[in-house]
Amino acid sequence: MSTHGARAERWNATRWPAIRARGMWRFVLARSVFAWGGLMLAFMAVAMSIQLGIDHPRLPLVLAIAVPLCAVGGACWALLTWYFNERIHRALRSRN
Repeated sequence: MSTHGARAERWNATRWPAIRARGMWRFVLARSVFAWGGLMLAFMAVAMSIQLGIDHPRLPLVLAIAVPLCAVGGACWALLTWYFNERIHRALRSRN
């Protein structure tokens, strides 16, 4: 097994149970909507401000559209992450 695979297994065996115990929806909100979605929104805000210019009249509209899109994208990412970590966790438990 590769070093990365062993490291991922150790992480899943040690850290995932604590994250899992806090619940899926807390994970989705904290890790994705706020973390991933927030970072993506900040990146898009900077990129659009550079592209359009801060004084562009449609910049607020573009950013208002980006907020829910980034939140939904973050939620989808977190749900997929949760699903795959759960599969790995169950496989590791059944192997032992």
